[in-house]
Amino acid sequence: MMPLVPYENCNSVASLRYPKQRIEFEFYDELLKLTVPSKLALEMYRVGILPQDESLAFPVSVSGKSIGNYKVVKFLYPNSSAHDDIVFITMHQL
Repeated sequence: MMPLVPYENCNSVASLRYPKQRIEFEFYDELLKLTVPSKLALEMYRVGILPQDESLAFPVSVSGKSIGNYKVVKFLYPNSSAHDDIVFITMHQL
């Protein structure tokens, strides 16, 4: 969940969630390709799920099962407006 700016004169906490179908991944050989909404990718960097230092490796789990340690090798924005709300993250297994 991503925290949102609270509404004025409201004492509630607001957050943003994404349905699972907005997050796609595939892995083969030593690469993991992840397609996520851009705001989710930003939050993953902000809270430290994805390290900002490109040389750092981090553990990755899929459905609760560890699939190894990876590091981000590509972080790409789409080249068309049809996909302007997603980013493509490629990771390499160490």
